Formats: sequence, structure tokens, C-alpha cells
Amino acid sequence: MNNKSKKFALRYSAVKILSFVLILALAFHIMHSLNSCYIRFDETGISPELVLYDLSTNQFFADMNTGDAVRHAAQLVYYGNEEAIIRGDFIKWTDWIETYYNYQEGYEYEKRLGSLLTTPDNSYYFSQLEQDYDTPEGREYEEQRFIRMQLDSFRRSKEYFLSTEGLVYYLEDTSGNIISNVGADVDWFRAQPVYYINDSITYDETARSHSYSYNWRYTSAPHWMPGEGRLIYLAFTPEAISAKNSIYHDVQMEYVYDIIAIAISAVLCIALLVILLLGAGRRRPSFESTAQNDVSNGVFFSPIDKPFLDIGLVIVICWSALMVGIALLIAPPIWTHQNISAMTVLLIAASITIVSPCLLWLMSLAKRIKAGRFWRHTLIFFIPSKFGRFLKSLWAGFPLTAKVGLISLASFLIMLFIGLVCYIAYNYGAFFPILLSLIFTALITVLLLRYARRIHILEEAARKTSGGDYDAAINVGGGELGSIANSINNISAGINTAVEQRMKSERLKTELITNVSHDIRTPLTSIITYTDLLKHEGLDCEKAGEYLDVLMQKSQRLKTLIDELFEAAKAATGNIEVNITELDLASLINQVLGELDGAIKSSGLDLRVTLPEKLHVMADGKLMWRVMENLLSNVFKYSLPGSRVYLEARQENTSVCVELKNISATELNIDPDELTERFKRGDSSRTDSGSGLGLSIVQSFVTAQGGRFAVSIDGDLFKASVYLKCTL
Repeated sequence: MNNKSKKFALRYSAVKILSFVLILALAFHIMHSLNSCYIRFDETGISPELVLYDLSTNQFFADMNTGDAVRHAAQLVYYGNEEAIIRGDFIKWTDWIETYYNYQEGYEYEKRLGSLLTTPDNSYYFSQLEQDYDTPEGREYEEQRFIRMQLDSFRRSKEYFLSTEGLVYYLEDTSGNIISNVGADVDWFRAQPVYYINDSITYDETARSHSYSYNWRYTSAPHWMPGEGRLIYLAFTPEAISAKNSIYHDVQMEYVYDIIAIAISAVLCIALLVILLLGAGRRRPSFESTAQNDVSNGVFFSPIDKPFLDIGLVIVICWSALMVGIALLIAPPIWTHQNISAMTVLLIAASITIVSPCLLWLMSLAKRIKAGRFWRHTLIFFIPSKFGRFLKSLWAGFPLTAKVGLISLASFLIMLFIGLVCYIAYNYGAFFPILLSLIFTALITVLLLRYARRIHILEEAARKTSGGDYDAAINVGGGELGSIANSINNISAGINTAVEQRMKSERLKTELITNVSHDIRTPLTSIITYTDLLKHEGLDCEKAGEYLDVLMQKSQRLKTLIDELFEAAKAATGNIEVNITELDLASLINQVLGELDGAIKSSGLDLRVTLPEKLHVMADGKLMWRVMENLLSNVFKYSLPGSRVYLEARQENTSVCVELKNISATELNIDPDELTERFKRGDSSRTDSGSGLGLSIVQSFVTAQGGRFAVSIDGDLFKASVYLKCTL
């Protein structure tokens, strides 16, 4: 292979390897960007859905802050003050009863199991004392524990309102306790960018239409949510909202950058994956192995493609799940210690160990689809097909008598089964099983008769074939009998073909002997005749010079004929020394035309040549010289005087075509395929100096170089075409 093809093959392989590596790098970049988003969420508490919000509307601020404010406000207005909590106003005890069903007696009964510590409205169950531990001491301990919990919750809510910058509030419970840092002006609260109002007395539906504001009651709220007579007015100052939105904006932009990076990486991954899948299984045949077990439909396979596709998919999924599980086990300690370097190493390892098997499996899938073996190369297809072929081979191994016996036995067992079923289901009576048995027996009989008739047809046809009648086609349908019939038909066709080829070979041998004898005898007779004339008339006669010219001409003719005969014999037997190299065909043709310039001018023909500047082919220069010389000599001998001759060379895909077209001087009364046979002339009545070996030698030389030679006739137009492999 030349250096140009080798460089192309190396570049092609480098593109596939580079695509594979880049996909791994981009997969790592995607994981790293996702990791950055997770770190940011862990540090700020702000989820990536922030990128979907328009911060100028304050909706995100409201979603992030109003809920906590409402929850703490509801705690305060529910409990009111610490004295009520300490008194235990917000806890009570109820019986813990479960209902049971007595299956023997068929009635329900209730069983007391203990006591439940609940809120006054039974919304939540805080504690459960079993009957054995339901004592005054146990109840007192539980009451004190939950009183402390309620106090802690109340105090945390108060601390929230005292420490939250920019939160304006007015809270009042049913007892008149007020916690506020501003007056109770509802209109002022509604004028703020973000507010919440819960006022059952002045509740206003129109206030709910205020965009990105909060004014509702939690219908599914827990016990501590406000009820009738409780006021909650909440709002955030514009300065606090602006400060928070500035922070949100910075976080939002960081999320946007990561999401854009992820999107670009994903698009590049898909593009590189398409390139990788398109190139999967493609190689340069001149550069890499093309063994029969390594290639199918032009697609090359490697050892990694041997496992079944579905098995490979299961392995890839299990392996990826294992790697993800290991990564999830390793990640928490790394997060705990905030080791960024270790996390980067973990992401690189995850990218390689998870993405690489997936890419290899996708490449194998692409190869199988290209080769047309996608479904066949799966275990789901392989096992049933293998089992079906095994059963078919078992059935084919049985003799015909055994098959008929098995069919009869199966029919008997099926009829017996139907009869037993109908006997058990007596509602059908005796007529139904008898009718089914008759129908089934008739069906089996018809099938056996058809089978026997096919065997009879096959036997008769085989007897005719053995008697020498090869033209009778056998048609007995499909199955094993059809396979036997096809084999006999193929044998008959093969025998007919062999007989025709043998007859043609004998005919060609006879023609060869006749033509050789005639073509050699003609100049030899002339040589004997003129030698005898010189012998009788002497060398001093007036015509001695003329006789010697004739003797020289006929001797040269005899020598040329014998040389061409030897060349044709060597070409036919493959005894030609061929040296294939890269050759500039355009330059060679120009050299041949220059060598034959005198013959071209003396022929009186108008030769039109169309050649590119360079035309590189893989050929033998010596043999191609003889090919072009023979074709042009054929044109000079048999073209119509004064006519035009066209010589053209051009590249067609991966081959180069050289065409030579001329008008024959005489009628071409022969089949084009016969022109390349030995001692065949375009006009069977010709008696000129042509040997009939020129085109035969051309065809042999072109074939020896791995090319193709074709001859076509259109009326008196004769066209000879030579096809050779070009170099890239």
C-alpha cells in the first residue's frame, strides 16, 4: 500500500480514537458541572430551579422566605404566650383503642391498649403509652417532655422574627396578645412588594389576585395554623428584598453558566457519538486485515463484538450500576471532608468506568446494525433458533417410515385425548367426539396421501434424470422433499452446463487447430512457392528482388504469428510475469501514441485523444504498453479509411476507464463476446494479415493486472474499454 493510503487510514483511525477520548472528557465535564450545582445547593440552600425565575417579579424571594415567616407566625399566634404552654393548654390525653373482629363468633369488639397524648383538636398524636406503662408517672413525664418541645418551638419562632432583617409583622391571637414591629395597617401591608395577610374578619378575595404576593389560609394546615379571630400581617421591606435578590442573582448566574456548559457538552457528546457510530466497523481494506471471519458486508469486527448484544447490554448495565454504587459509597466521606481533589479523581474514574463500556456497546450495536445482524446476534434469537434447528435436524434424521409412524401415533393420541375430554364433559354426548375423530382422521389421511404423492413424483423425476433427461424440472413443494428435488434439479443443470462447456471446449479446440493450421500454412505456402521460383529462375533473374521481399514479408508474418500464439498461450495459462506498480497511464498512452505516430499518419485516420494531465493506476507498464499497442494496431487495420477514431481515458469512482472507439470498414457480423476468443476476426470472411489473437491477448493482459476488458458493438461502431484500479 502506498504512503498516501497509509496516511489516510492512520488519520481515519485517529479520528475515531480522538472522538472516543473527547466523549470521555465531555462526560467528565458534565459530571463536574453537575457536582458544582450540587455543591452550590448544599452551600446556599438554593435549588437550581432558580434559573427558571424572573427575580424582578420577587416570586422566588416570596417562595423562599414567606413560608418560613408564615410558619413561625402561626406558632406564635397559636400558642400566644409561654404561660399557656407551661399550663399544658395544648396537650390532652385520650384513650388508645383498636377494633378487632372475632371470626368464630362473627362480631367486632374494641380493646383498650393505652393512652394517647394529642393536641386539643386531635390533629397530631405526640405520644403513645401502652397499657402496662400507662401510669401517672409515665403520663407526667411525657407531658413535661412535650411542654419543653412546645416551648422550644415557640421561642425559636420569636427569635426568628427578632433576627430576620427586613421582616415587618403584626401578629395578634384570639386572646389579644400582640407581637409587632409596625402598626396594624392592612393597606400598608398590601402595598409592599411581598406580603401575607391572614384576617378572617376582613378577608378579601380580591387581595388574592395580587401577583407574587401571599394572602391565603392553609386549608390542610396542621393544628397550629391560625383560625377565627387570629391576625397575621407579614411583609418584607424593598431593601431586604433587593439585598436577597442580589444574592439570588449571583447564584442564578453561576447555575446558568453550569447549565450552559452542560448543554454544550451534551450537544458535542451527541455529535461525537454520531461520528463514532458512523465510523464503527469501517477500515481501510488495504491497510488492515480482511480475513473472512473478521468482516461481514464490509463491516469489520473485533473480539469485543463477539458477545451477544443483549448479554453485553446486561453486563454494561450491571457494571455501570456497580460503579455508581461504589461511587455513592465513596462520595459521602469525601463530601464530609470537602476534599475537592478526591472528588475530581472520583468523577474521572466514574466517567471512564461508566461511559467507556456504554460507548463500546453502542459501537458494537452500530456494527451489527450495519452488517444486518442486529436481531440475529442476540441470545433471545440464538437459543430458540438453535433449538428449532436441533428439532428440525432430529426430524430430518428420521426415516420416512418412522415419520409416517410418528404422525399416525400423534393423530391417535390427539383423538384419544379429544375423546376423553368429551367423555368427561358428558354434556356434548357421544356424537361430538366421534365427529371430531372422523374429521381429524380424514385430515391426517389427506396429509399422508399428499406426502406419498410427492414421493412418487420425486421418484419418477429421479428415474428420468438417471436415464439422461436433464431438462425435466422437479417441483414437489417445500420441506425435505423439496430440498431433494432442488438438489436433483441443480445436478441436472450442472450436468447440462458441463456438457455445453465441454462441447464448446471441443469446438474451440477444433477451431484452434483449423485456424492455426490455416494461418501458419498460408505464409508457409508462399515461402515454399517463392523459394521454388528462385531455385528454378536463379538469383540473377529480374524478379529475384521481388521474390526475396515476399519471402521476407511472409517469414516475418510467420514469426509474428508464432510469437502472438506463444503470448496468448502464456496469458491463458497465467504464466505472465506481472509487476504491479503505481503508473501514470496518461503519460504511457502519450508515449505509445508518439511511438506509433508514423502508423497513425499513414493510416489516414483522424485520431481524437482526450486525456487528463495525470491519471494514476495500479498496473504493469510493460503489459499496458502491449495492450495499448494491440488496440491501436487493431484500429489501424480494421477502421474505415478517413473516419474518426476516439481515444479517451477518465476516472470513474475507484477505477480508470480507457475507451477506444472506431468505425469498422466492414460489417461487424459477429457477437461481441466472440471477438475476444482466439483466432476470431470481426469479419469471418477476412483474409488479411490479422491473426485474430490481438483482442484475446489484450483481455488476458488486462485480467492479469486485476482489471477488466469489455468489447461492445453498435452497428458499425466498435468500442473497446479497459478498466483498471486507480490509486487514491
